[in-house]
Amino acid sequence: MENLSGYTPTELLKMINDAKIEHDTLKQEIIDHTREVDMLEIKINTKIDRLTLVEKNYVELIEEISKR
Repeated sequence: MENLSGYTPTELLKMINDAKIEHDTLKQEIIDHTREVDMLEIKINTKIDRLTLVEKNYVELIEEISKR
């Protein structure tokens, strides 16, 4: 960190406020990205479930056609 002794109290308060704003903004962005990841996980899991059903149906169809 730089030497802060040359700054006035007003400048230091401004720097504190700026840091707080940046912190809060980054924190909210991380929360938003986490929600996006959660939604993607749900979509992926839903598609995996559907894929499993399709694969099962495919195998059953192949077995049935092989019997004939």
